[in-house]
Amino acid sequence: MKLPATNDYVVSGTTLLAAAAVLLLVATATDRRDLTSATLFLCGVATFLSGVFMLSFSRPEPFDAETASLLSVSSMLNQCRICADLGVRGDAWFVPSPGSEGQVREFVPVAGSNAPAVLPDFSFVADPESPGVVLVPAAAPLLEHCEKRFSLLVPSAKEELVPAIRELVLDVLELADEFEIVRSGDSLVMTALGYRLFSGCLLVAGESPKCCSMHPCGICSLVACMLARGSNAPWQVSHVSFLEEKKQVTAIFRGPPSPAPTGAGPGSLR
Repeated sequence: MKLPATNDYVVSGTTLLAAAAVLLLVATATDRRDLTSATLFLCGVATFLSGVFMLSFSRPEPFDAETASLLSVSSMLNQCRICADLGVRGDAWFVPSPGSEGQVREFVPVAGSNAPAVLPDFSFVADPESPGVVLVPAAAPLLEHCEKRFSLLVPSAKEELVPAIRELVLDVLELADEFEIVRSGDSLVMTALGYRLFSGCLLVAGESPKCCSMHPCGICSLVACMLARGSNAPWQVSHVSFLEEKKQVTAIFRGPPSPAPTGAGPGSLR
């Protein structure tokens, strides 16, 4: 049986109780019966009560992120396997749907073709110029949940979109320890360090690295959906790589061509 890791409340409470024991022991051992002893005694009592207070509010983490990351692995692999068996092997495009209240759909082309101008309302696209498969993005339910529970608004202003994504990933969902998006030509490079659901990513990539760009899941799908929503333009996940030592996920998102940046700096879509 795996014991739960000690959380911050337990560590703080135990430290305070140990400090209280030291203060009370010193006050008793010296027994000076003056203001110094009284101060040590009062500090010891206060520290003891603080430690008890901290321990009373300690509770285990609600779930183990490493275990939770495994829940969707099989479904992601199954969809990728079906697409591959159908001859669909391109990298996924995330396309905003006009007139559908900001919903985003995922288009997986047969090869390296671009996304069609208009996606049909069914799964298989037989257009000779850009055939492929239309799927629901893996992060679509999470994005909808954030809009309802946290009143999330995906900004359309280019200078506000990347900070909004960073705030959602780091402050609201706490998916990673560090997160950044920087411009590289017509692409955006996302780096997430200390990614909480990294174990699931390794299993998917271990089956086939192509799965991560063919049908992205987790943070890659979430960022792609927000980019497509905010910019009202299609974005493609063209590459995903991992660094196991740092639990780091790096993804490259290819968007529509744009002018070269003019002093906008990292974290800007301009």
